[in-house]
Amino acid sequence: MDRRVAVLVEPLSLLMSELTEIATRIEGVHQSHSARVEAAAVRLQDMLTEQVTADLRQRLDCEFQEAAHAIRTELEERMRVATDQWALERKSLLHEIASLRQRDRRELSIEIAQSQAALNQIRITIQTMLNDPSVAISKLVRARAREGELAAYLKGLNFNAGIVDAPATERHEVAVAGD
Repeated sequence: MDRRVAVLVEPLSLLMSELTEIATRIEGVHQSHSARVEAAAVRLQDMLTEQVTADLRQRLDCEFQEAAHAIRTELEERMRVATDQWALERKSLLHEIASLRQRDRRELSIEIAQSQAALNQIRITIQTMLNDPSVAISKLVRARAREGELAAYLKGLNFNAGIVDAPATERHEVAVAGD
């Protein structure tokens, strides 16, 4: 049996060495294939990541555009409403200003007429005082001061009303009469 075994040892040894070589090749192929599979998996993962990123970016871009459009539309609507409200308020204020100006003009005209009457009255009083020698000079000086105050006030009222230097002739008459 030894002989039979010895005869088989050599072929078995060759078989074993070939099996070892095959196993080594299989291991090499397996490692090579494993490396290629890993590389392919990494490429596939990168490709999927890029594709998902691109899809996500495109979807987010689209959502952003829609949101921007919605915000722009809402802002334009708010601006239109605000502009309309502003225009109504402006129209109302302009109407109120015109009304106040008319009322102020009437009140100003009344005040001018009253001040002119008071100035004429003080001038008449001054003329009367000048013709009466019994009047104290201090009364005459006070009356002249009052006349100057009323003339200045009337000049301011006339300026406010847009009347330029209307009582110039009256001042001249008083100056001549006072001399």
